[in-house]
Amino acid sequence: MIIAKMLGGLGNQMFCYAFARSLQLENNEELFLDCGVYNRYKVRDYSLNMLNIPDTIKNSSEVKRRVVSNGYLNLSQKLYHVFFKIKKVSLRTDKIGESVFQLLGEKGLYYNLDRYYYPIVESKKEFKYTYGYFQSEKYFRGHKELIKKELKVRIQPTNKEKELLEDIKSNDAVGISIRWGKDYRNSPLNICNKEYYYKAMDIIAEKIEEPTFYIFSDCIEDVVKDFDFKYPVRYIEGFKDYESLRLLYTCKHFIIANSSFSWWGAYLSENNQKIVIAPSKWYKDSTKRPDIYLDDMVLIDV
Repeated sequence: MIIAKMLGGLGNQMFCYAFARSLQLENNEELFLDCGVYNRYKVRDYSLNMLNIPDTIKNSSEVKRRVVSNGYLNLSQKLYHVFFKIKKVSLRTDKIGESVFQLLGEKGLYYNLDRYYYPIVESKKEFKYTYGYFQSEKYFRGHKELIKKELKVRIQPTNKEKELLEDIKSNDAVGISIRWGKDYRNSPLNICNKEYYYKAMDIIAEKIEEPTFYIFSDCIEDVVKDFDFKYPVRYIEGFKDYESLRLLYTCKHFIIANSSFSWWGAYLSENNQKIVIAPSKWYKDSTKRPDIYLDDMVLIDV
């Protein structure tokens, strides 16, 4: 049995799921999703249940009847989190390393809060637990097409969304993800400035004859106020996170921010000729390039 702890917003939930689902497929075991954190975490909603997740994968209410509430599991995750924080501060590194990952993995604890891929080790434990973000396609590349299918939105679109979907499908749509909320701009994650987006739009305009730019943002009002786009743009607002995800992955090309949500929006696109532009850094404090990048991304220095 595999029990996956769900964390963060929809993009991070998708990475958590993709890793756990791949682990399940490799081990031919049951998979349970522990969504308990969302009972007290009010910043983001749990939206993974709006995607094409198989009914055979149980949710957190089913997990609680099993073993996820045991003290050993909760304590091990807290200790791992503290260990990661101490190492990051004392050694100034965001990399716990492969040896720790594999040592815990052998015990059935697949924990990884840093930004790098480590090869999976086999565990003979009856119960396996995943805790972390696992932000790399390398963790699930062997099951890529299945996972992409399962992470598409299953809920039928509203009339408002249908109209916009048809509009997006009718042209060379470019989805632009702009993180611009105050929590982002005042944090170490603040990587993508206005110049990044202006330059990225110029690159797209050189490659695509008549692109149509669609702006997705966590703070549309401030984007409207702060940006001076030289190309016509259309603002996407008033949609739930999973609806915005579907609108985004329906676009043909992408300018993404350093966010897991925009990464998945580009990744789920079915356009084999898509252009994906990304910032050359994902975190200001990374000691090396994180494994979230894909080989075909066009990187702009930031």
